[in-house]
Amino acid sequence: MKSDPIEPGPNSAGLPGFLRLTAGLAILALAVLAGLVVLDVVPRDQLAPYGRRILLLALIVVLASLGIGGLVRWGGRK
Repeated sequence: MKSDPIEPGPNSAGLPGFLRLTAGLAILALAVLAGLVVLDVVPRDQLAPYGRRILLLALIVVLASLGIGGLVRWGGRK
């Protein structure tokens, strides 16, 4: 009696999993920062000069992630 071999699952989620993890950590960090501003632990005046930079940095990360994901999918087609 020979049973069918069990296929091993993937060891890692690869690039999409890494991008999801990074996005989740970024969202968590922004939520903590927003909470600190709401509780007046970090004054809004102190954060205002960096607000635009934070948004631009988040936009760059999103666009880079989309670009990498597009390249991975495009390269995977055969």
